[in-house]
Amino acid sequence: MSIRLFFIFLLLVPTMVLADDDPILFTVGDMPVMRSEFEQSYLKNNTQRGGDRKSVADYLELYIIYKLKVKAALDAHLDETNSFKGEYAQCLSELPIPSVSLQGTGHVSPSVVSAVYEKRKRATGTEGLVCLAQIFVRVPQKSRRDEQRQVEQKMEGIYRQLQGGADFGQLARQYSQDESSAFEDGVMGWYSHGQLLKEVEDVAFGLQKGAISRPFQSTIGYHILKIVDRKQLEPYEMIQEQLSSEIGQRQWQTQVGTNRISGDKVEKVLEVPMEENPIPFEGLQKEYYEGVLLYELSKHSVGKHAAEDDQALAYYFKKNKKKYRRKGFKPKDYTEVREFVVSDLQEEMDKHWVADLRKKYPVNVNKKVLKTVNNHR
Repeated sequence: MSIRLFFIFLLLVPTMVLADDDPILFTVGDMPVMRSEFEQSYLKNNTQRGGDRKSVADYLELYIIYKLKVKAALDAHLDETNSFKGEYAQCLSELPIPSVSLQGTGHVSPSVVSAVYEKRKRATGTEGLVCLAQIFVRVPQKSRRDEQRQVEQKMEGIYRQLQGGADFGQLARQYSQDESSAFEDGVMGWYSHGQLLKEVEDVAFGLQKGAISRPFQSTIGYHILKIVDRKQLEPYEMIQEQLSSEIGQRQWQTQVGTNRISGDKVEKVLEVPMEENPIPFEGLQKEYYEGVLLYELSKHSVGKHAAEDDQALAYYFKKNKKKYRRKGFKPKDYTEVREFVVSDLQEEMDKHWVADLRKKYPVNVNKKVLKTVNNHR
């Protein structure tokens, strides 16, 4: 899964909006947030086995912060940039397409199908495609060192069971926090280069069929991978019809694509205001849209630049050096505990930024509607 998909992965929710009875839960400045949208996100993120369930009130605070950042990104017109448009179109093209009727999708030009195939062929390269299964345990980026250590030890224990002959699928169903694959014995599907987090990709394409990786850490948690299978991309003639169907579904589902494909270049992305086009899966499309917005916003975040500012890191460490002391270990310089200093500094700067956003965009919660969350007919 690529970085841009990571932001969206955290937001995916099966969407079914009932517009006739969907009151505004809260507003961020002039931006309304509907009850159904919040409920879908809350239910999705509070049904993870072994996870930390949050109350509606606690989750509301997190969701408000998320929407504050979305509002900031919109007001900065990041959705009008070529970078956003390109990322959004490509992100949608990489996401799995639901099985839906193709009625009304229209004719897909053979030249478009051929161009998409050539792009996919280049992405697979000589290493082809890998079919992955994983056992995944989430570790928040702001987690404490002891929390990370607990997850690391847990994954090492699972790995020892696998080495002893335990069934990978059974352990995936028991322990994995990847909701989309856990109940499929951990199987994620087929991937080419560029569709996964870099840390995952580096491990996956270095393993042979049937191999199981040692536990390793990515930006979102710890993984154990199993290579279910490997293959080269099928010849064009074998998958032309399937690819044409997939493109037709995508055009109908998202209403976002290209007018003309020339090599790898997306020359024009169709601009379709979502609120004016009630298309199927529109709630899901909105989540993708906001996910890419936050990905773009992260490129410009103060915290990102702070991680590269040695002077700021040294100053923060000097002010807070006691918190980095451990029994028998007293770091003299921030470089000895750099990852923790970076994380703490970014967290502090993010808090200040969110405080500023709250001043800029007043948040008003409808308490009567809040009482009906997950409790209405």
